Amino acid sequence: MNTEEMMKMCRSLAYKYNSPNQFDDLVSEGMLECLEQVDKGNTHGANLRRMANRAMHDYMNLKNLPVTVPVTTATRSLARDTEDNSTMSREGVTKLQHAINSTSTPLESAEVVDEESDPAVVYEKKQTVLDIVRLSRETLNDSDWDLFSRHYLEMEATDDIAISERVTRQAIEKKLKRCVNKVTKAMNI
Repeated sequence: MNTEEMMKMCRSLAYKYNSPNQFDDLVSEGMLECLEQVDKGNTHGANLRRMANRAMHDYMNLKNLPVTVPVTTATRSLARDTEDNSTMSREGVTKLQHAINSTSTPLESAEVVDEESDPAVVYEKKQTVLDIVRLSRETLNDSDWDLFSRHYLEMEATDDIAISERVTRQAIEKKLKRCVNKVTKAMNI
């Protein structure tokens, strides 16, 4: 099998994964595996196809995870949801399964912005909160302000407010919604 035939085979295998964003990477993984197998003297077409498919499967299901997972028979069987006959403990298998099925983003690829360390951002947030509190106090009457401040500033639960006011929780929530609407309207939002 020559290089062009190997490339054609790898492209057809990569289409099977139906992942346009990963297509070129899959073809590269398959080609790399084929070339490594040819260097080892394994030139039979069926073997090259099987090894290229295995390399693409490992890339999609194991190498592309948020955590590094060793590529072994056990991890391959867990990625395929088949029974594994390894000597791993049940706890180890469970943790490995969780890592394989994780949809988290690796920390290295996420842009971490620490806004709390920027004094300007902290100041702007505090000023915004103070402006909203001032506007709320000016906009709401005394009873509405009391309810608004108890819930949003003192963080009192609506159930607790309802009990102390001897009304239903739904009545408190309805009144809070009207307060928020008044403040929002005053903010011209």
